[in-house]
Amino acid sequence: MAVVNSYGVQPATAPQNPRPSYQPSLFARCLAITGALLLLAFLVLPVYCQAFEDAIILFQYSANFARHGVISFIPNGPRAEGATDFLWMIYLAAGHKIGLPLYPLAIATSALCVVLFAIVLLRLAKQRLTFWNLGALVCLFLLAPQVFAAEAGFSVFAFGLLLGWMAALAFRDRYGWTCAAGLLLCLTRPDGVVFALPLLAILLFRGDGPRKRIWKLAAFFVLPGLIYFLWRWTYFGHFLPLPFYVKSDTQRLWGVLVLKSVTSLAPPLLAAIAMLAIGLRKRLLDQRNLLLLGALIVPSSLFYAAMRLDQNFANRFFLYPLVVAAVLLAGNYEHLRACSRPVLLPALGIWVLCLSYFWINWMVIYSVEYPEPQVVAVSRELGKLPQRGSMIVSESGAIPFYSQWTAYDPWGLNTPQFAKRLIQPADVVALHPDLIILHQESGPMPCAVAAGSRIPQTERSWDNMAQNVIAGIDQKQYVQWLLPEYNAYYRSHPLRWNGQPRPGKFDYQCWFIRSDDSETTEIERLLEQFGGLSAKSFEAGRR
Repeated sequence: MAVVNSYGVQPATAPQNPRPSYQPSLFARCLAITGALLLLAFLVLPVYCQAFEDAIILFQYSANFARHGVISFIPNGPRAEGATDFLWMIYLAAGHKIGLPLYPLAIATSALCVVLFAIVLLRLAKQRLTFWNLGALVCLFLLAPQVFAAEAGFSVFAFGLLLGWMAALAFRDRYGWTCAAGLLLCLTRPDGVVFALPLLAILLFRGDGPRKRIWKLAAFFVLPGLIYFLWRWTYFGHFLPLPFYVKSDTQRLWGVLVLKSVTSLAPPLLAAIAMLAIGLRKRLLDQRNLLLLGALIVPSSLFYAAMRLDQNFANRFFLYPLVVAAVLLAGNYEHLRACSRPVLLPALGIWVLCLSYFWINWMVIYSVEYPEPQVVAVSRELGKLPQRGSMIVSESGAIPFYSQWTAYDPWGLNTPQFAKRLIQPADVVALHPDLIILHQESGPMPCAVAAGSRIPQTERSWDNMAQNVIAGIDQKQYVQWLLPEYNAYYRSHPLRWNGQPRPGKFDYQCWFIRSDDSETTEIERLLEQFGGLSAKSFEAGRR
């Protein structure tokens, strides 16, 4: 007989088999706690270290745009496109405009991008958004060696988030949103084109067909992208960004491949393929999985293998295989859950074995070998002098940024007149700067003129650039000083922890100070205060 209450309503009976509450495994809990600690360390570490040179160069562009409304390397100077991460630069400039410091803003944004990417993966896998799930994914993402590139101030995690979001949208066949995400990816870094274009072109012929999708492609990707390209071509006066001109010449295997790029790309690429092969097995050949893998991995890998990547700090360009693998594993999570333990453990083992060497290597480089901030301290003091002069500086990150002097980059990455041709001695004479700051990779005694190098060199190499600058210096008008480039540990150990020799024969920056400048004595005092040596003292010490 049914029982009713005073309202005449039969009470609902409790379910016989209630849904069990979510209980993460001990392994997942450990990953989540580790992820939270790693994220905290990522946010705190910038208090004890400096951003990397190339990241500081982008900070220079962001600061100049925020202050003067002009995209330039020189404060309020001519337009230049040495910073290719356009949206990242604009975003940092907007934060700087309202008073936020650039480096902490970059770090906080990168941390947020890691969390957002973990949320994208959980949504794609249709899993609960809990601390344990989120923390475990954050942990795995922060174990990638590219974390040190993000810690150095680069946009690597912002790029990874946009790439992962675009891939997840494509996996769900959301074509319009995929086009919009592809546009943001390309505006964040120009190499986003090698991911977005193949993917959007292939997806054009799927689903509701090309007639409907071509309008979405035109409205959300092609038209705004074309408008941006024409604007930047008109704004800067160059068809391509300056780094593309500077880095176009290099030795290639079979006329195509750059050997250093291939060897750097191989480990993360092989790790991603191995994890997918174990995790997806036969499902890897599923049409949707194979389409995404082919569109996002093959063209981009061929592109990077043929590119000269001089500043591939912590393999920052090669996060994409891991991002694509994570999206495919999340998209096929229902298949993985049926055999999670025998699949995920070997996959995690591959992750650790393939990437641990690089993670440890970059951890040592970043924490032990990273330069002490003598250069930063000297540069800050230069900015406090009553008069700010002009300089030619090969290390065009920290020194121009903190000093706010008018700076010319002899390598051409930030000075258009030297992007398509190597700087010549006559250019040094014409600029007649107050300071000339160089770092040599090889050659004679630090910043001396090599035999026969008075003849201007035209072939682009760092040594030829340095020698051309030195040849253009009137030794009667400049006083030479040497400032230690790296910290004491770096200078006292010729080999890295793994036995490999350190790059660069000389660990000094060469400062040439114009002797008729009113600030000469003060600059010499600064250099001496921070460990600098006059050329005469250096020669006496060698004897």
